[in-house]
Amino acid sequence: MEQRMQAALRVEISAEADDGDLAIHDLYRWLRQDTDVRAHADLNMIPSPSCGKLEIIDLVVSQGLGALNLGLSYAAWRAARPTAPAVVISANGRSITVRGECDAETVRRFVEAMESASAPSPAPAADADSA
Repeated sequence: MEQRMQAALRVEISAEADDGDLAIHDLYRWLRQDTDVRAHADLNMIPSPSCGKLEIIDLVVSQGLGALNLGLSYAAWRAARPTAPAVVISANGRSITVRGECDAETVRRFVEAMESASAPSPAPAADADSA
């Protein structure tokens, strides 16, 4: 487990609508039952620090396969629900909001957003005024 999480990313998932807590609990149960997600992520349900949301899913996910498995599992959960509120996935100060159907393009954007959130920020440019 410790070796698996060496290259890890902390991700928070929340929902926007009034029934968002029900959806978040449902998504949490779905992710906990997915063996591929469990193999690459540690999941917890925590209280939200913001006033509008009651709980969020807090994950530490391994990069690469972990991000892909999370995206695929989310897409399967979304496809199994007749309706679901918009879900906000946040990592490293960046967020993506997923609304409506979750197709292959949405999964690609989801994984891309997680990968870009895990990429280190570029180093500041060196000062050109050296004497």
